[in-house]
Amino acid sequence: MTTSWAWLVRGNVVRAAQANVGGTMLAAAALVAAPWLLVSATRGRWLVTPPGDGVLVVAAIVVVVVTLIDWGLRLAAG
Repeated sequence: MTTSWAWLVRGNVVRAAQANVGGTMLAAAALVAAPWLLVSATRGRWLVTPPGDGVLVVAAIVVVVVTLIDWGLRLAAG
């Protein structure tokens, strides 16, 4: 996943996804969440509403499933 993060922060989304789709999803989420969380922390209150538990659980499950599928396809391809 570190390779996908490295490619994404350099702006190469295609290479990031080729390296690891789940890692690309996590990196994209971090790029969106970091400024939002920083502004919220600076203001001392949420910029928008905080994410609900359900949203976080679904997001985590989606990333895990995508990562496992990507991993399985890579193993099957040899």
